Amino acid sequence: MSQHRFLVAVTIVSMLLLVPAIQGYEGGVYNQASGCGCHSQSGTNPASVTISGLPTSYDANKLYQVTVSVSGGVPGSSGGFSLEVDKGTLSTGIGIMAVKVNSQGNSATHTITGSSYRSWGFEWTSPSAGGGTVNFEVAGMTTNGNGNNNGDRWVTNLVQVPENIPPNNPPSASNVLLSPTNAKTTDSLTLSYSYSDSDNDPESGSEIIWYRDSQALPQGTISGLTVPSSQTQKGQEWYATVKPSDGSDYGSLETSNIVIIENSPPSLSMPTISPSSADEDDDLTVSYTASDDDQESLTVMIRWYLDGVLVSEFDDDLTVPSIATREGDEWRVEVSVNDGDDMEVRSSQIITIGGAVQPNNPPEVTSAIISPNQPTTADDIQLIYTTLDLDNDQITDTEIEWRVNNVLTAQTTATVLSSTTQKGQVWQAKIRVSDGIDWSAWADAEVLIGNTPPVVNAITISPTEIYTNDSVFVAYEYSDADDDEPNSPLIIWSKNGIEQPPLDGLNPLPAEYTSKGDIWTVSLKANDGESFSEIALQSTFTVQNSLPTISINEIPTNITFAETDLPGLEILPEYNDIDGDQIVSNIQWLRNGFREGSLDNATFVPAEYFGAGQLWTLVISFHDNDGLEQQQSWAIEVDNLPPEAIFTVPTTDLWRGEMITLDGSESFDLDGVITNYLWQYQDSEGNSGAETGKIVEIIGYGEITVTLTVEDDLGLIDILSDVIITTNGPKVSELAARNDGMEVKLSWQWSGENADFILLRNGEEISRTTNLQFEDEPIMSGATSYTVTPVVNGKELVAGSMTISDFEVAITTESASGVSETGGFVLGLIFLISSIAVISLSLIQRRE
Repeated sequence: MSQHRFLVAVTIVSMLLLVPAIQGYEGGVYNQASGCGCHSQSGTNPASVTISGLPTSYDANKLYQVTVSVSGGVPGSSGGFSLEVDKGTLSTGIGIMAVKVNSQGNSATHTITGSSYRSWGFEWTSPSAGGGTVNFEVAGMTTNGNGNNNGDRWVTNLVQVPENIPPNNPPSASNVLLSPTNAKTTDSLTLSYSYSDSDNDPESGSEIIWYRDSQALPQGTISGLTVPSSQTQKGQEWYATVKPSDGSDYGSLETSNIVIIENSPPSLSMPTISPSSADEDDDLTVSYTASDDDQESLTVMIRWYLDGVLVSEFDDDLTVPSIATREGDEWRVEVSVNDGDDMEVRSSQIITIGGAVQPNNPPEVTSAIISPNQPTTADDIQLIYTTLDLDNDQITDTEIEWRVNNVLTAQTTATVLSSTTQKGQVWQAKIRVSDGIDWSAWADAEVLIGNTPPVVNAITISPTEIYTNDSVFVAYEYSDADDDEPNSPLIIWSKNGIEQPPLDGLNPLPAEYTSKGDIWTVSLKANDGESFSEIALQSTFTVQNSLPTISINEIPTNITFAETDLPGLEILPEYNDIDGDQIVSNIQWLRNGFREGSLDNATFVPAEYFGAGQLWTLVISFHDNDGLEQQQSWAIEVDNLPPEAIFTVPTTDLWRGEMITLDGSESFDLDGVITNYLWQYQDSEGNSGAETGKIVEIIGYGEITVTLTVEDDLGLIDILSDVIITTNGPKVSELAARNDGMEVKLSWQWSGENADFILLRNGEEISRTTNLQFEDEPIMSGATSYTVTPVVNGKELVAGSMTISDFEVAITTESASGVSETGGFVLGLIFLISSIAVISLSLIQRRE
């Protein structure tokens, strides 16, 4: 017995261990992309597994819809797969029931539901930038569905997808300016420019070359963006070139303006006459200092004035002898120095011979200019002036007047902001100064406010991707400080680095001039009607391959095959490529979102593939081997026809208050099955109710309105209503009961034809009879109810029944008690003997 129990236990444990193992494979297995050894390989037709939906190269952090399909191998529609990916994240997507993904997101496999398919869809999110090549390993299986591991075919595949690394866009430099534009030998030169990079790469390694007199200086001669004044000399021409770099690529070379180093005027101190208090015995001597930053030789002129009159006899003399002076004379000297380009003139104080009180010398405004000398509306203008006081008195007050076209303004400062000026205005400045005693004479200057050239802030090429059959339009953003309206811009087109003069000014550039692979550059300067912008903006584009197109016959969005003789659905795609390239296409049919591999590249789908309520998607992918793959899709919904409700009334006798049978079995659905039957009824006496099921029974009175609603498996319904008229049926009447010793005698009348009668005492059936009387032998006295229910043709009549309630049963209780005690004794004896027999048999079996 122990050995028997052991074998039973081993068998049970083995079965328990086997069940989850089988279900585990039927519901898929993770991380088995290398295949499995549990399924045998049989047959000569090999299986194949493919992964579709992956790009030729992926973009970072992008969601892709991926499909794994198996084909070949063994016949049937069942299969499975296990896929692993080394980068990115897998997910099932919304509503996908046929695929599951592990918690790490790196392996996907089929579910139990998915084991009935040979094509499975899921999602893959690509890794972040820099992920590199991604490896997809997959094992696919075609199974025969026999519930074991024999007779199946499996295969593995590896798909590698490289990362799409977008090409770097080189930076650009603009507004390249070398300043100051009127530099002197004492000025440092500063180079400035605006750096721009469409990829937002920082500037790194830009190349700057300095040119002096058109000769490039060796690298390292000038450090940074500033040329110190010690490196410049009068007459030199300086400019610089900038080749911007983002660390990966250089942009276009840009050249600054040319600055010619101007002469620095010589400097001259104020000459002084000594002694400052002279008498007739003193010689008068002038002293001064002069220098030139350009180290040029200076020509000095000295002119002596007596009482304001030039005394030419002492020209260029440093000393006037005492013999030439007399008491009361007023002498001064004027010194000028000249470096050959510029001259500086200064006058000394006035001295009086003999110590007389010297009169006040009014100050002078020796020069007054407005800078810049050719301003535009973008420039602030400034009055620059110098003063001289022969008595070395401090300038205590200054008056400045500004006039516009000879009309006095409220401006009284040396600087006028550009926001105040307008193109074409003549601004005049007048200035005088005071030493606290006398005012100088007025000095004046004037300038004409010129036109400010417009500025091209940005240019845009459209379309953004240009193909062979596209005309190219260039738009630009324009600003003008003078608010001038834009005029026709200067547009220059260059193809493959060569300017195309016949196309100057064309906008748009007609498609007839472009061909696949051409590299075009457009240069644009804005025009305000007077001048063009100083800096041209450029944009370069490459003419891409024109994508092929597809045309196809009209495909219905809704279709049904249940009521038609259509053999199936046919498509007639036609492809066109303007470049004449050969077109490669792929056709896929998806049923309810899942690819039907047996229809790959099929242009005809037989009608038997279509089922009511299915949503089909036709996806056609095509390319010309030179451009991105294009994809177009069409949705086709297979219409579901509604069911048709039909019901019959099998009951032949439609009597009031009796059961009536309703049968909806003849209802039908051409393209599906009926899943629900709802019966609703209401009679003429206000009674109503509802039942469900294909066949139901109801009770009603008078006219009964019956409504049947049927629903198919896709939710469509049909409703049918009809009226059933009932009549009065036969009834039991004159039911009477009387006590007769140990019995109760019942009698009744019946208005119908032959019938059986069911007799019920207190609701419990006690007998059946075909007679119109019955003798009951109750075992207890007291209030009792009797019911007689007629049965006609096997159907119990409810309304035809009759009941006597609370009939007082009176019988002899002693006799009944004796019978009851004897019956109880006999019944107990039988139970005891039966129990002993069962226990004995059990013990005998245990011994065996």
